[in-house]
Amino acid sequence: MVRPPVAVSTLAPPVSAPVAAGERVAVLDGIRGVAVLGILLINIDALSGYAFTPASAHTILRDETADAITWFLLATLVEAKFYSLFSFLFGVGFAVFVQRAAARGADPAGLFKRRLIGLLLIGLVHTLLIWFGDILVTYALLGFVLVPFLRRSDRAVLRWAAAMLAAPIALYALLFAVAGQPAQPAAGGTEELPAVLASAAQSFAHGTYWQILAGNVIFTVANIVRRLLLMFFPRVVGMFLLGFYAGRNNLFSRLDEHRRLATNTFVAGLAIGLPLSVVAWGLGDHAVGPPTMAGLIDTVIKSIAVPLQALGYAAGLWLLFSRAPRVMKPLVPVGRMALSNYLMHSVAGVVIFYGIGFGLFGRVSLTPAVLGALGFFIVQIFLSRWWLQRAQFGPAEWLWRVFTYRRLIPLFKTP
Repeated sequence: MVRPPVAVSTLAPPVSAPVAAGERVAVLDGIRGVAVLGILLINIDALSGYAFTPASAHTILRDETADAITWFLLATLVEAKFYSLFSFLFGVGFAVFVQRAAARGADPAGLFKRRLIGLLLIGLVHTLLIWFGDILVTYALLGFVLVPFLRRSDRAVLRWAAAMLAAPIALYALLFAVAGQPAQPAAGGTEELPAVLASAAQSFAHGTYWQILAGNVIFTVANIVRRLLLMFFPRVVGMFLLGFYAGRNNLFSRLDEHRRLATNTFVAGLAIGLPLSVVAWGLGDHAVGPPTMAGLIDTVIKSIAVPLQALGYAAGLWLLFSRAPRVMKPLVPVGRMALSNYLMHSVAGVVIFYGIGFGLFGRVSLTPAVLGALGFFIVQIFLSRWWLQRAQFGPAEWLWRVFTYRRLIPLFKTP
């Protein structure tokens, strides 16, 4: 059955306003808070400079065994899974946004496009002026793909989601068939950065702010190329669409009706997704470079494991929120101001690690860097709660809403 297009009321003038705190679905904010933590944990190796420096430079609390265990845990439990989870939540948020915009008599598609433009501007400021490891620009640009699906049926949405998630396998198989190379043994040691990237990384450690800006541009371009090679973009769109389907059908507001679905998804994420992630870690990273059979196997495994594990996390947290809401409750404020907290990671990282700050870039070993990230996240839990007791939105969320609705919205609560 094809869903009808979102209707816009003509009985009253359009009312454009942000979602009020009372209208929010708390479980989604709780899951979003966990996703914020996951993104911080996987970003910390690049933000701290650990990813760009040889082991000999990691002089602060260096423990190679601990770092090996930490990286195994990050690679199997966190890497790619939380960006996928955030992509899924982005799709859910799109559905919620357009439903509530339509209910207020506004133009959902037009308002959402303006919202994406605002996110794009924030992302450009982030990646060029603060830290290059931005995901907001990608989300903003790919978010426009969602708009045509407002008038498509649930079946069409799911078919396109499956096609997007399977696209990396098909594309890599085609490349392998056309220009495949024999599998090469994995090279030992740390892979060296290209000279231009190594020079840019040095500017983060020792350069002026203007040199850091140039390094941000270089690494931003490199990130785009790497994400193209890893076929990252269709996977993001696939998760967007799955989230849109879940949000349009209000799944997170109807757990009693969908508890079996949530339970089965959680079990599949652990029983299938997690073991496949362990296998992928054991095989090594072969997806970048000339197409090989090993790269094809890597692509197939990750195309199954990553979305399945991300959905398993979402389902598990959904179930946890229903059974033990007190456990998830502290994470809700973090999720309500997820954009502000995400940007805060970068600002704090630049201050702590870059040469213009405390100059720890590349000196801190992975394990203490991750533990420090966990400690910083705990601070964010308390800071988010404190802020939202006084304000309606996070500061970045407030600026985003002002741009979207083209009017000044009160930030702080009235006494």
